[in-house]
Amino acid sequence: MVLLKSYNFRSYTFMKKTLQIFCIVFLFSFNAYSDEKVFNENVIFKPFKCEQIKSEFIRTKPKNECLIIQKLENSYEVKHQKYSNNTWNTPQLIKYINNKEGEKIIAHTWNNVVEWGKESDKQPFSHLVNISLDSLDNLFNKKNIKLKSNHISLPLTARRMNVLDVDSDGNKELIYLSNREDGRNRNSSWKDVNYIFDLNNNDLKSFGSPHFSHDLMYYDFNKDGHYEIIDYFYGDRKPGAIEVCDIKTNKCRTAKKAKNFIDIGFNHILPSKKGAIIFGSCPGLGDTTFCWAKVNSKKNKLKFEKLDSYQFKEKPTDKANFLLWTGDINPKPGYWEVGSDKKVFKMADRAWISTAIDFNKDGKTDSVGITKDVICKRKDNSKPFDRGKDCKTEETLYIFKNSNDKSFEKYQTIPTSLNGSFRIETADINKDGTEDLYGFREDWFNPWIDCKKQVSAMYLNQNNKSFKQISKSFNQENFGLYGCERASNFFKNNNNYYRLFITLPSTDSKFAYLGIEKY
Repeated sequence: MVLLKSYNFRSYTFMKKTLQIFCIVFLFSFNAYSDEKVFNENVIFKPFKCEQIKSEFIRTKPKNECLIIQKLENSYEVKHQKYSNNTWNTPQLIKYINNKEGEKIIAHTWNNVVEWGKESDKQPFSHLVNISLDSLDNLFNKKNIKLKSNHISLPLTARRMNVLDVDSDGNKELIYLSNREDGRNRNSSWKDVNYIFDLNNNDLKSFGSPHFSHDLMYYDFNKDGHYEIIDYFYGDRKPGAIEVCDIKTNKCRTAKKAKNFIDIGFNHILPSKKGAIIFGSCPGLGDTTFCWAKVNSKKNKLKFEKLDSYQFKEKPTDKANFLLWTGDINPKPGYWEVGSDKKVFKMADRAWISTAIDFNKDGKTDSVGITKDVICKRKDNSKPFDRGKDCKTEETLYIFKNSNDKSFEKYQTIPTSLNGSFRIETADINKDGTEDLYGFREDWFNPWIDCKKQVSAMYLNQNNKSFKQISKSFNQENFGLYGCERASNFFKNNNNYYRLFITLPSTDSKFAYLGIEKY
């Protein structure tokens, strides 16, 4: 059990808040695996109408109701761009949760604590906002309502997370796969375990072994009402492997043979008649081929069996050196453009995200994956390609139809742009009774572009037959625009449709807002 220490910070000065962050980092730097402390600030917030935001980027939608329900103020400890004034430029999660113990709205983001590409063992931390609701409907029906929330600093950084009722008690918890994907050089020795955060009592419990976690999956193999959490982790110059942890017994086992069937990258797991099926990239062919494998578990020991594969392009035969965001220089596979004097290179890369959905309502869970090419041009062929300056991406959305859990058929492909999303979500966006696909957010924050658009990576389900990307006018016809919007989450509750979003009033804002639009 991770200890909780709770404070009321409203009367504290800005200097004390700064000291608090310093203390968090100091306390967590001396021992990565000792009991961690969660710092908690209690906040009372009075919602106000979205059109009251002072921003030049306002487009109201008279038929919709919209409220700002939280102000978010978390500065980066270390800026990775000059315009990175607060951590909510890159939100990672927004969710409405209807728990047995009460309704909640949560939002999560991470803080940058080291310089990009630098080697460091400094303790990372993230920010979680946990808002308690008496009733979601009351937000729009009652006047002078005040919301109670906890603004929490967590001693972790995670790229993979989800909300899940891990023990079937009627309350959903937050699952974090912690890692060091926060900009530090991969020579850094910092590693971290994984966590479950209880949203009702603010307990942070650790599980699993310390390593560089990457792919989060979960499945109740033994049907005991408790999920087994599946973590596909990097091996740090060794082959990656899967660690599966039984949350009921808190026992974990490592499945090293997983690498013979599914490579690390963007895996998801889906139910089948017997056991489950894992979808991801093929071992050694992750940039060119998708794979599916059957998986079963006995006493937390995973057993794999090949099922199907699909090759979406030829295996590359060339390599070029690339300067990575971590500061490392690594050779990457791809294809040289003929006649370019090795100044133009098409890198074969993974898009790192996938999802599962029964899009045609036949009772079989289908697979959705992204492929990505990175087109790079440089002036000096004696220097490595700079991924951030020399390259642009071309991505494609693949829909695979499940054929009775025996094979997967390529059903549809759509050009897309989901590079910065880290996951694909599902919801009935256009209120037609079918499940649509969308990216939680779209690419990295660009203050000169993002204030003029909203998430456009949305694909509407066409009568359970295929998907169609939204038109350019879709957002204007259905939603308001309330500043520089960074992310959207769509959901339905009590036959009403809602959109949660995070927005900044301006490109240089030091704070952000969490809003909810009823449409």
